[in-house]
Amino acid sequence: MSVQPLRISYIELRGTEGSIESVEVVYDGHRGSIPRRSKCHFDADFDQLLTVRGVTISFSVVRRRKWHVGPKQAPEVIEIDVQDVLSNLPTQKFHTVRNKLAITIGLSPSSVPLNAGSGRNANALRPTTEELLNECFRFRILVVGQSGVGKSTLINKAFGIEQASAEDFEPGKADIEKELIARHSDRFVLHDGRGFEPAEGVACDDVKSFIRKRKKQEHVKDQLHAVWLCVRTPIKGHGDRLLEEGTETFLKEDTSVLQNIPIIVVFTKYDRLLTDMAMQRKADPEAAADQYLHQHCIQPIQEFAKGAKLLYVAVSSNPGHEQRRSQLVMLTHEKVTESFGSPF
Repeated sequence: MSVQPLRISYIELRGTEGSIESVEVVYDGHRGSIPRRSKCHFDADFDQLLTVRGVTISFSVVRRRKWHVGPKQAPEVIEIDVQDVLSNLPTQKFHTVRNKLAITIGLSPSSVPLNAGSGRNANALRPTTEELLNECFRFRILVVGQSGVGKSTLINKAFGIEQASAEDFEPGKADIEKELIARHSDRFVLHDGRGFEPAEGVACDDVKSFIRKRKKQEHVKDQLHAVWLCVRTPIKGHGDRLLEEGTETFLKEDTSVLQNIPIIVVFTKYDRLLTDMAMQRKADPEAAADQYLHQHCIQPIQEFAKGAKLLYVAVSSNPGHEQRRSQLVMLTHEKVTESFGSPF
C-alpha cells in the first residue's frame, strides 16, 4: 500500500485513432467509466477528488474489432505505479503514453507521502509554499457578480485597473478568458465572470467550465487561485434581494468544483448600509451595520450553502473606505498562500 493517498482532480486520455470503445479507471478494487468526449478523447473531472490508496492505478481499455466477426477483444490493462505519478507532483500533472494512448492525470497538491519530511528525496516530491509563490508571480482571481453591484469600480479602486471601465462590463459582452492586469498591484490578474443570470452573458456552466480548465493548467501561475463573489449589500425595506437565483444555485450545489480554491463573498456598496444605519439614528452605525450583515446576509448564506467554505468582506468604493478594500486584498493574498500548503 502507498503511504499516503494519491488524490486526482481529473483524468484525460487521447487515442491516435478512433478504435477505442470504452475506458475504465480501476483502483483499490473500484472501477469507474471515463466518459467519451469525442471520437478519440475521453476525460473525467472529479469535483470530489478521486483518492487512490493502493500502489497502482489501472485503465481498462476496450478497443473495437477491426472486423465485425470473431470473439470480442479482451480489455487492455494499462497499469501505472502510484510512485511514478507522485514524482510529477511539483507540476501537478502526470503524463505518459501507453499502447498509443496518451494519458494525463491531474494531481492535487495534497498527494504527498506521509514521510515527505523524513528525507531529501521525499521532500522533493512536494513544492513548498515559498516555491509555489515564486513560480506564481501573479494570483489569478475570478470576479463574479451581477451587473450593477459595483465590480468595475471596486476593481479600479482596489487595483488601479483603468481598462475595467463600464463598457468592459456590459451585459452580453462577457469574455471570462480576458485578463485584467493590476497596474498598481502586479501580484493580481483578474477575470470577469459576470453574473449567473441569463442576461449577464455567462452561465453557471461557463463559470464551472472556466474553473475546471484552469485547474488543468500545467503551471501554477496559469491556474485559478481565488474567487470573489460580489453581492450588493441589501438594505431592508428597499426591496433588495440578497442573492440572484443563479448565485444561490452555485453556492448550494456547485462550489465543490472549487475544491481548495478560496471563495470570498464580497458585499459591495457597504456605504449604503452605513447611511441607512445613520438615518435610523443608531448610536454606532458601523457596529449596527456589521450586526445587520451577520444577521441578514451572512447567516442566511451559511444556512443554504452548507458545507461551502466561504469568507466574507464588506467593501465600498467611496472615499474613506480604503481600509476595507485593503482588507479584501490582504485576505485574498493570505488565503491563496494558505491554499498552496493546504492538504485539501
